[in-house]
Amino acid sequence: MKSETVYEIELKGILTKEQYEKLLFELPKKLKQINEETLHTTRYRPRDVRFRHSSKTTELVIKEGDPTRILRKETRCQFPSKEHLDEEERKHKESGAKADPPWVKHKHEFEYVIDEQIYVVCLQDIKNFAYIMEAEMLSEKNNPEEHEPNLRKIFMDLGVQPIDPKDFSKRIAEYIAKNK
Repeated sequence: MKSETVYEIELKGILTKEQYEKLLFELPKKLKQINEETLHTTRYRPRDVRFRHSSKTTELVIKEGDPTRILRKETRCQFPSKEHLDEEERKHKESGAKADPPWVKHKHEFEYVIDEQIYVVCLQDIKNFAYIMEAEMLSEKNNPEEHEPNLRKIFMDLGVQPIDPKDFSKRIAEYIAKNK
């Protein structure tokens, strides 16, 4: 099992369906698309432990830190197969962790370069939840102050308003309550 720990520095924005479709049409013309996939995710609490898989990945992701902040520490563990991931998830459930309702996310990722720094813009269609745009930098350093201005510039350049993280957390809580 391969493991990697990084700092995820990101902003999120909620999109209308029209904004999402417009960006999905425009971004491939302006930016290099680096990924497209459909992820199936189940998150467990009390820690933020996510089991997710697609046709491209099978991984366990642990996110540490306040979800209402621009910076979170993220550890990803790659598994060789869905069966291995399912076995690890079974053990996790048996330890007493509680699952949130699972979700399916179709995402498109693009490179956005500012001052020789490569950022990722991710358009997401999360089934029965929302259309989302994220701009992020994965860094080995805890340095959000270096990247936040560029993340905000990306949002401004693309005409998207970042969502207040507390509002986003509230939307997630409402989704969980509605789908339990």
